[in-house]
Amino acid sequence: MGSGHFSFEAEEEYLEALYEFWENDDQAPVRTKDLADSLQIKDASVTGMIQKLSEKKLVSYEKYKGVKLTKSGLKIGRQMKRRHRLLECLLIDIMGFKGDAHEAACRMEHAINDELEIALSELLGNPKTDPSGCPIPPAEDDLKRNKINHHGDVVVLNSMENGQSGEICAIFTEVEASEEIKKMGLKIGMKIVKNNEVYSIGNNGSIEFNSFFGNKILIKMNS
Repeated sequence: MGSGHFSFEAEEEYLEALYEFWENDDQAPVRTKDLADSLQIKDASVTGMIQKLSEKKLVSYEKYKGVKLTKSGLKIGRQMKRRHRLLECLLIDIMGFKGDAHEAACRMEHAINDELEIALSELLGNPKTDPSGCPIPPAEDDLKRNKINHHGDVVVLNSMENGQSGEICAIFTEVEASEEIKKMGLKIGMKIVKNNEVYSIGNNGSIEFNSFFGNKILIKMNS
């Protein structure tokens, strides 16, 4: 069971890598050598996986010409890239992660299902680009949403809309930023309301936030 799981993750990695080539040119076939270089693996390993993906009709492959994503393969590759770039937004913009965010997102993306993808996107305010400026692909039309709880209960401050209210449930800050948070009088549990693009926090009156702090503060929304 475990080996099958990792095999499926490997297939997703290949399709995601092919999607990156597709982003640059959606018509040109990809040479197996270029794909191997992209994945930093041996050419022979790529050939074996491409044959496997071809049998599953996820790619079309012609010897000496290259490989292209089929409609089904494109869908998977696009979704994996979407989840990867959403995770980089979470790691870098929200958590201030200082490690290798790309590598961490590569490991985490395979564990995200449809419902978690929706919740993550809503938490982040449905961003259009990742921290490096790369476009985040749109959600697939058949994405399965949790029908019981289909509204995000927790969002970043930047995602609040006029007329919404809630309370601060988490603050992600680095040491050098914590003093500024204290000066603003922000604490876990404080009530927050947004009206006319103005945030009112507890009894502190209105407070202005830049996008940096707006991405570091999580709000538990009122139902």
